[in-house]
Amino acid sequence: MSDDKLNIDELNLFGDQEETYEVVAMTDDEGNETEFFVIDGIDVGKQRYLLLVKTEDFDKDEPEAFIFKEINVSENECTYEPVEDDNEYKKVLLLLQDEDSEYEMKF
Repeated sequence: MSDDKLNIDELNLFGDQEETYEVVAMTDDEGNETEFFVIDGIDVGKQRYLLLVKTEDFDKDEPEAFIFKEINVSENECTYEPVEDDNEYKKVLLLLQDEDSEYEMKF
């Protein structure tokens, strides 16, 4: 048996279909709901982070992306909040850039 790892990106499982992203809805403190595409996610230790883009901005040439961290998980929902600490934000951003991602980030 070979020690080579399977690279799922090379399998082209979906042919020429466009890539699809999961959509999540976030509700702010005022009760306003915004839908986001989940572009990527990463676990850092026991902390999970998501890279999100508003669905309404997705088709822009350079949509703004947001990093949210998981703060609570219950049986039926997860609670996320935006990463506001500059050092934490930069750390997660660098880790996301280190992955073999299909997207390009500018900051």
